[in-house]
Amino acid sequence: MTSMMGEDVIKKNKEKVERLYKQREELEAEMASISQRLNGPNMPGLKGSLVDNEGFPIGGGDVDLYSVRADRQRYNSLKNDHLQLTNAIEKEVQQLLSSSASPSAVGGGGGGGGTDTRKTKTEKNEKVKIPTESTTPKTTSTNRKAFAVVDILAPGSPADLDGLMVHDRILDFGGAFSIADAALLIQGNLGKSHRVLVNRAGVDEILNIAPRTWNGNGLLGAHFRALNF
Repeated sequence: MTSMMGEDVIKKNKEKVERLYKQREELEAEMASISQRLNGPNMPGLKGSLVDNEGFPIGGGDVDLYSVRADRQRYNSLKNDHLQLTNAIEKEVQQLLSSSASPSAVGGGGGGGGTDTRKTKTEKNEKVKIPTESTTPKTTSTNRKAFAVVDILAPGSPADLDGLMVHDRILDFGGAFSIADAALLIQGNLGKSHRVLVNRAGVDEILNIAPRTWNGNGLLGAHFRALNF
């Protein structure tokens, strides 16, 4: 009975995390739309001046300055909401990872917790994982569909040190093609290196990742979010 109650709590918390992710994705979509609109032809962008060098309205009066101000105000409000959601997601994910021995407890966790690295530099002056040119072997694109995406990666974690990046789409994790199978593989092969095929910005890359203990949670220090097709 206790086990069933625990699983029910984890399920509810997992659903909460997924709702938070969806809310944040909706915010990101609206922010991207506003940014695209403000950065269009003859537009001032998110922070550009609304007057030219001579003090006249930009665009020769053709730019709706009222709409520009409204968009900027809305964007800043969304950015604050985005930060709050990001912090809430990080907190919930950490709680789920610490409350369950299984790395798949968080809608497809692939190992321990960490910080959510999708925050922008303007939100906090913090260390953010920025994708860089990889030195890992590259392959031609395959027709295989990804079953998960890396959405959280702790700096200095095994997954980080072995070359995994935020937004990598997992195609094959050591012969596992689902989050459940990958979780079992990770738990049962401590210290063993696995061939992992990921799609990074449209290019397939091969990594060698070894689950192992470190000074953080889990054996990878990464979180995988399931992709549903």
